[in-house]
Amino acid sequence: MSGPEAIEHAVRALGAIAGAGVLHLLLRRLERRLPVWLARRRARGPGAVAAALERYRARTGVVFLAPRTALWLAAFGLASSQLMALASARDAALAVVDASLHAPLVRMGARSWSALDLLELPALLAALWLAVSLLARGVRRQLARAGADPGASDLLASLLRYALAAVASLVLLQVWGLDLGSLALLGGVVGVGLGFGLQNIASNFVSGVLLSVERPIKPGDFVTVGSFEGTVQRIGARSTEILTRDHVSILVPNSRFLEGEVVNWSHRDPMCKLHVPVGVAYGSDPGQVRAVLLEAARCHSQVLADPRPSVDLEGFGDNALLFDLEVWTRQPAERKKLLSDLNYRIEAALRRHGLSVPFPQRDLHLRSPELSRLLGAWARRALPGFEEDPPPAPAAGEPAAALPPASPPGEWSERELFQLAERMRGPAGVEIRDRRHRLGRHRRCLVGSEAVTWLMESEGLTREEAARAGQRLVEAGLLHHVLDEHGFEDARLFYRFTADEAEPDSAPAQASAAPW
Repeated sequence: MSGPEAIEHAVRALGAIAGAGVLHLLLRRLERRLPVWLARRRARGPGAVAAALERYRARTGVVFLAPRTALWLAAFGLASSQLMALASARDAALAVVDASLHAPLVRMGARSWSALDLLELPALLAALWLAVSLLARGVRRQLARAGADPGASDLLASLLRYALAAVASLVLLQVWGLDLGSLALLGGVVGVGLGFGLQNIASNFVSGVLLSVERPIKPGDFVTVGSFEGTVQRIGARSTEILTRDHVSILVPNSRFLEGEVVNWSHRDPMCKLHVPVGVAYGSDPGQVRAVLLEAARCHSQVLADPRPSVDLEGFGDNALLFDLEVWTRQPAERKKLLSDLNYRIEAALRRHGLSVPFPQRDLHLRSPELSRLLGAWARRALPGFEEDPPPAPAAGEPAAALPPASPPGEWSERELFQLAERMRGPAGVEIRDRRHRLGRHRRCLVGSEAVTWLMESEGLTREEAARAGQRLVEAGLLHHVLDEHGFEDARLFYRFTADEAEPDSAPAQASAAPW
């Protein structure tokens, strides 16, 4: 190869590497911006963007790994084809890899298994499971369109998936040349060991099948299992998903629904009774109290008129007459809210009719006339005109006594967070001004590290508490990163108060709020 041709091939190789580098940067840019776009598009609520951003970042990182790897392999392959030395080294390396993959590693009967065979078999089994899962999902959709019960559809789809996967796996192993008869003894020994080790999984699987067949619970039921209470979302092969009233998903093993006590508030008839204990002061007219309680109950929309509410006089307490208001509702999941609403209405109705709710009282009386007379005579004789001086006021310019330390930022209420945001935006607050980064300009921004310093100096917080306070402001929707790419961090990142969203940023699309 002549000199000009060698230079031309070297330039092509460098061009391939440089092009791969440019494409790699573009992929990294897309990998960074795509989660932000998805989080802004699909997240709802001020604090949901940060959580959705972390979730989408983890997913896109896995998705973009394959194209980046393929890009660099193609670039090195193209570069090596242009240079003679690299081409010979590449061919030698490929020959070694090919020989390693096709070399026999395991021999079973008349069949030898290579490393490539051991890699292909799991890949085929995974593809087989994917195909069976897609088929079962299609069957479930068709049953749902036909109006079948959701629980029965899930059961049939699960049984079909496992049955087809088992049969197809046996056929694939036979076609692949694996003699299953020679593995019968080994399979029996392994099966016994797996039976002892996986008995809980097998118990939960059988329990899931029984739950789907007998249907003591079904998706949509409101249940109480031990200390958990919520709505059944899905009955799976191993566990059942329950969504609590706090919107927290809990996975409960299926065996707990058959081995323990389960309260299904929605089974057959969702109607349930709610007891509201009330105590009124002695001397109140019981008939008037009964009328007031019934009036408060009948005005609520969730209280049923049939069966009608009732009031029982439970007994006589130490300080009050004890009444029990019994109401019926068809919304068991709202029992706590209904109880709170009734308590509010009962308190207002009792106050409106002049009925009082007593509280425990204890009066302690010390009666000793002789001691009081002696103390009075001694004070008049020994301390004429004595008056206790008030505590001295602080001198001018002297700081007042230190207040007790505030609660940690994690326990601050929304009102306290709002007041903190107003102080930070005030004249003595953190510096807020227009800031530039690269070619873009961000209006009315503050810097995270400067906000932490201000919180330490003005609010008396530690650095960790100051960072936590900033994160609480982000979670409450009062403060956010200018591009919604970060939570609150003690770093040179730009943040803006939601109340300062008067004018949009003039930054170009490629501008970022990375550190200066």
